[in-house]
Amino acid sequence: MTDAEPGIAASGGLSFILLGDRHHATPDIVTMAKRLDARIIVSSIEATALKKLGIEIDTALPYQPCQLAPDLEIIPTPGHTKGAFSYLWTSGERRFLFIGDTIVPVDGSWQYWVSPRSRPQMRRTIEKLAALRFDVILSNSFAATPTGWLEAPPKYRKAMFAELSRSLSP
Repeated sequence: MTDAEPGIAASGGLSFILLGDRHHATPDIVTMAKRLDARIIVSSIEATALKKLGIEIDTALPYQPCQLAPDLEIIPTPGHTKGAFSYLWTSGERRFLFIGDTIVPVDGSWQYWVSPRSRPQMRRTIEKLAALRFDVILSNSFAATPTGWLEAPPKYRKAMFAELSRSLSP
């Protein structure tokens, strides 16, 4: 049992676990989903990659933007992996962008890990993310330092995406 499970169960449990990409389907996540009776949801592209690794996914969504709930948008963000999803959740007036490990805050700058042939796709993903309005950006990469989330006012977002875009330019 993970340290988080008792608190999750006490708070009412989970209906589903949204994965950004195949890297998030760790044994602990898969086991926790089963114990908490939560469905694992990922893109159909990532589900295919996970099936090859022997990991079955409960729900494989088409690789297209969609509204999963009135307050939750799914945004395809390829580049880091072919089928990565990011999630934009609206809570009251605040919007939270969950980006998985598509981009990662590392000691004051934003990093990404893509192959040379994936750079053009990643550049398009960065352009798409730059057009979104959000207040907080969250990354769940092990490499995130000092924290995996940051407040992101408009001026910060503009500078962040400009830096990422420059670093991806040919």
